[in-house]
Amino acid sequence: MDVGLASAIAAAAALVWAHRRRRYTPRPPSTATHVDRPDTAPMPTVVTQIRRRLRGGAPRTATPPTERHNLHLSPDPVDGDAGPDVAALDGEDDTDGYPKPVPRSAVPSRAHLLAETWPSAGLGLTGPGADAAARGFLTAALAAGGLVAPHERTQVVMPAATATTLLGTDTATLPHSPRLTVTTSAEEALDLIEAQILHRSRLVDARGADTVADLRTLDPAGEPLPPVLLLTHTTAARQDTRIAALLTQGTRLDIHGVLLGAWPDGDTVAVAADGTTALADTRTDRNDRPAPVERLAVLTSADTLALLGVLAESHTGQLPAPIEAAPQSDDRQPAAGNSTEASRGTLAETPGPAATPTPTTASASPVPVEATCHNPVTEHFRASAGLTDIVDTRPHPVADTYAAADAGGHDTALSDDRETVPPTVNGEQRQPRRVQVSVLGPPSITAPASHPPLRAKALEVLVYLAVHDGEATVDAILDDLLPDAPTSKAPGRLYTYVSNLRAVMRHTGGPGDYLTHPQNRYTLNPALVDVDLWRMRAAIRDAERATDPQARIAALRRAVDTYRGHLADGVDYEWIEPYREAVRQQALDTYLALADALADHPAHQLTVLDEAIRHSPYTEELYQHAMRARAALGQTDAIRSLRRALTRTLAEIDAEPHEDTLALAHALIAAQQRPRLRPPAQRQIRDEDGATA
Repeated sequence: MDVGLASAIAAAAALVWAHRRRRYTPRPPSTATHVDRPDTAPMPTVVTQIRRRLRGGAPRTATPPTERHNLHLSPDPVDGDAGPDVAALDGEDDTDGYPKPVPRSAVPSRAHLLAETWPSAGLGLTGPGADAAARGFLTAALAAGGLVAPHERTQVVMPAATATTLLGTDTATLPHSPRLTVTTSAEEALDLIEAQILHRSRLVDARGADTVADLRTLDPAGEPLPPVLLLTHTTAARQDTRIAALLTQGTRLDIHGVLLGAWPDGDTVAVAADGTTALADTRTDRNDRPAPVERLAVLTSADTLALLGVLAESHTGQLPAPIEAAPQSDDRQPAAGNSTEASRGTLAETPGPAATPTPTTASASPVPVEATCHNPVTEHFRASAGLTDIVDTRPHPVADTYAAADAGGHDTALSDDRETVPPTVNGEQRQPRRVQVSVLGPPSITAPASHPPLRAKALEVLVYLAVHDGEATVDAILDDLLPDAPTSKAPGRLYTYVSNLRAVMRHTGGPGDYLTHPQNRYTLNPALVDVDLWRMRAAIRDAERATDPQARIAALRRAVDTYRGHLADGVDYEWIEPYREAVRQQALDTYLALADALADHPAHQLTVLDEAIRHSPYTEELYQHAMRARAALGQTDAIRSLRRALTRTLAEIDAEPHEDTLALAHALIAAQQRPRLRPPAQRQIRDEDGATA
């Protein structure tokens, strides 16, 4: 897969999270971190692999400030450390065993290299990699354009028979995207292409332009005319003649074709299994020409289905229906290089965070959930909360090598508990005090003085344990934090990070067992480690149990005051997004519960709601509550301002306010402007005795 396509998929995944925040419906506050819901579903494994390759193979440049602000993305593509050599500092190479992404793209668009050599009558694909390359064209076309280039959002027309062959599933189960049209037959697909040619020809001729590209230049604000891609098999001779004629006419109109099979009317390339191409020997006068592109993106059916789900959700902002993924054949190679299975066996078939354990009960190892295209994304959810009581009796091959790795460079697995000399004050050892850990906002260990440098991965271990209520198995940590590290190196690396974390904690709080290692798991000591996320959950629990309204309000206030930012804000851990979103939802539910409890004090309500909007600017429900509070205060102009602010904010993700939100704003403004009639004078009613009632 080339860098352009990989970057487009990563951007689509970020857009999916923004749309999920927009449509989130609040629930009663809860201490549970729900990562088992559709709106917190992690991205499919293939997306995680793509992002990992981008971190390792792309230049280490920061995300553009505007995009980072709009989508709340990480400022650094590596792991949040400001330094350029974080991987080297931690002794890791995130790209061990993986090829670098190819820096070219094959989307038929004016913004891509292939547009310069795109055959005028279409491109034929033959060879063992033909189907995989066609899936690459399909995915690249639907990923093109993004938020900032509507003229490049390629439309794909494909007969159902071709879709079934490429994806191995019934077309009725494909996720809906306005950019993908699946027709019942090849004839119907050609009819649509012909209609597009007629429509675009009229527009081009009306403005005196020669091509659609010229028309875009002459009328940039006119009707968007994105590229159109016909993806089909070569068929009977009569239909092939019609296809060739239509594609020849469509060249100047940005209409292109990819044909599965030999295609003498255009160019035919033989595609190898790894995507490399050679010009097929279909026309002798072209044998001396190079192939239009040296290598094409190749995808398996399962990966393509998963990516189509992500792209469909980014296009529509709605959760797509689940897809039954076709089984992968053995002769097809994964799109993103080697996978975790190659180095860890069945233990990491679907890497991901373990179900959230409680500090007082034994935690199960992560239960893999097969990801079929969970919303864009394969419903790639971690084990549900109901699975936390399951005891994992599988062997732990990684843990078996942990002691051996320690023996190679350390005394025992617990030797680092004694390797740091306790700090002294005036010749006396300090008594341990609770180490303050912040994970809501930029993660850090709060210390009054400087402490030893904290490795980026050591900090990630700390965040991981904090999110999982202080406890996680060694296998879960290795699978989620070091999924690609060789088995021989992973335990030693984890030991290094844990040792560094313990050293920093001891320097900060004094000697003590801050992080213990009982029975193949790591546990933070809640008596010596104070985490802001835990305090927020404790305050929510107090609010749930409170019987006095004032006590409940006080507990809710403590919870929202603790939430100072998103979970591990500013860093981009591969496993973090579902948990970050789940914690954000916990906070939003708490903000709204507090606002409801302050219904008699709309001014105080607004303070709470404005803060919630700052944390989640795409969530429409917050604006609706804020509009009602403004109406209670008689602030008509402020309601209009909220409506404008929401419209501008959603425009950043190519969305518009829901009609319910607009109707609410209209009704509240109309009610404020309606003249208030004075009550009629009370009439005196006299009874039979003449008394006035």
